[in-house]
Amino acid sequence: MSLKQIDLSATLRKIDFLVPDLIPLGYITFLGAREGVGKTTISTALAWQMTRPAGRGTFLGRSVPSGPVIYLNTDAADGESRPVRYWLEQHKNIYPDGDMSRVTVLESTGAGLTPEEFGELLNMAREMNALCVIVDSFMGTFPTLDGNRLDQAMRPMLALRDFAAQTGAAVIVTDHLPKRGANEKEGDRGIMGSTGKSAQARAVHLLTRVPPKEVEGRDVLRWEVRKNSFAPSCHVLGIEVERLEDEEGRASGVYLHPCELPAEEEGRDTRSDRAKAAVIALLTERAGQTVTHAELLAAAINGGNVKERTAQQAVRESLGALGNLVEEVREARRGSPRSYCYSAVPAFEREEVLTP
Repeated sequence: MSLKQIDLSATLRKIDFLVPDLIPLGYITFLGAREGVGKTTISTALAWQMTRPAGRGTFLGRSVPSGPVIYLNTDAADGESRPVRYWLEQHKNIYPDGDMSRVTVLESTGAGLTPEEFGELLNMAREMNALCVIVDSFMGTFPTLDGNRLDQAMRPMLALRDFAAQTGAAVIVTDHLPKRGANEKEGDRGIMGSTGKSAQARAVHLLTRVPPKEVEGRDVLRWEVRKNSFAPSCHVLGIEVERLEDEEGRASGVYLHPCELPAEEEGRDTRSDRAKAAVIALLTERAGQTVTHAELLAAAINGGNVKERTAQQAVRESLGALGNLVEEVREARRGSPRSYCYSAVPAFEREEVLTP
């Protein structure tokens, strides 16, 4: 039998954190962002800080331990891991007391990882006593899977979960956010693909760029704690990225400063926002399939922890935001209940394709 009875009299172990209140040890953490926002900049910053002497490393204003790091680069594999090495060098120029030999950078030479290669990675992490394993990214590491299908997304998630439990390392998986739709805020739909990914992770963080006009032209990132099972969630942090240049205008280093976010950003993540995000996530996860109005209403209530009246409004606003990407379907049964079908192709374009 694959079921295990839990001893409720046993003392629960204390949860330790790699980054206090943000990234737990022994579990999966997701960091999602659109391409080019700064996932690699941020993840290599954490990796480099962990190579510094004990008591010296800091990340987003928090102390981090010193220890071995494995960085699996599959998102921009070019045979040299140039993007990863570039950013490690930039961080090294600012914090020269780190040790490059404490970061092991790996690339997959095939189409993602095979089960055998995953086992080799597990053995390597054990032998090194790795404190942190960064998988950049989920899509690049498991390219043959359909991330929108729960049954397919769960297989690598369960493997990653066991990997984190067996090694005790913080397993950080970067992933992509879907392109935002009309009248939709960046990150509203969360991590791209099946909600099974977020369900298996113990922490989910979203990284988006604050419009430069709102921060006097500076490069400021918004780190949103979307989920954190062992610490406070639903709050945001600001990160200013300051790039340094030498006398010839070449990049010479990068600083990451915790900073304040514009006032409107601080209050953005409301229960109504989360209700709308849950509705949009359900529609996009089941793209091409009909979703009943009752299912959308239930998703809004559960996702935003709101009452039915607010959920009804969230459903209406979500459908309005998606516009022509959603088609209303009337079912041929008593009462003609409403259902909706999401497609990445606008309705008018689908009609053109079907027209001879």
